Amino acid sequence: MFSFKQMWKNFLNKKEKPETPQKEKKSSNLKELSSSIFYSCIEGIRMIMASLLSVFVPQYCPETGTTCTLSDNFTNLSEYNVFVLAINFITLASYVKLLFIQNSREAYLISHLDESKDYPINSLEENIKSYPNIAHRIRSHNKRLYIYTKVVLGMMMFNILFSSILIFYYFYDGFRSVTTMLSNILLISSKLYSLYTISVECTGVKLYAYSTIHQSNISYNIPDEQYDKYGLFHVSTAVHHKAKRDLNRYKLKVKNKN
Repeated sequence: MFSFKQMWKNFLNKKEKPETPQKEKKSSNLKELSSSIFYSCIEGIRMIMASLLSVFVPQYCPETGTTCTLSDNFTNLSEYNVFVLAINFITLASYVKLLFIQNSREAYLISHLDESKDYPINSLEENIKSYPNIAHRIRSHNKRLYIYTKVVLGMMMFNILFSSILIFYYFYDGFRSVTTMLSNILLISSKLYSLYTISVECTGVKLYAYSTIHQSNISYNIPDEQYDKYGLFHVSTAVHHKAKRDLNRYKLKVKNKN
């Protein structure tokens, strides 16, 4: 006779059933994507400060005899001031585009690849040779990142040059202008340098898939668990598929018996 004690035991066993590798992987991917979005938001703030130099760097207003307010930086502007402000916003737009390219690449790497310490970082091309479409998409993402990083670096140089002329020649406000200008430039220059060095390496002869968002160095070097059908790179996947095959064989055996 089926007792309440047995029913409760079955309920607990069902509740404590471990997640399948697929569910665990989805949860891991979601955490990585959430982390990339968080870091992207921080980068977005840095980009605004580093792009709009004629807005956020202190300037001296001769009309008021004091430091210009934010509203002063948008009103009663000279032609050159309007030109510099336009360059600032164009630079910001190029930064936003680069951020989009970086995030789309990162999302693709997270959903299609994994990182494994059991394989060298330069083994990606060998490990995904059975998936030419994935290799092609990674190369495409790497190339886009490389090209647009160079575009943004060029825009950054022009932006700094024209903004410096405006601030230091026309509206210099003492040492505060220097320190704020340098701080705002440093906010983004280290990130751009990192992006450039990574993109150069990733577009070389050997295929690499370095993360450009995580603080720690991550190099994706094996296919994602969902593409590793035979468990060549994921032991948990191999065990899961074997258990599934054994269960199907058992069900078929029971069915044939009946």
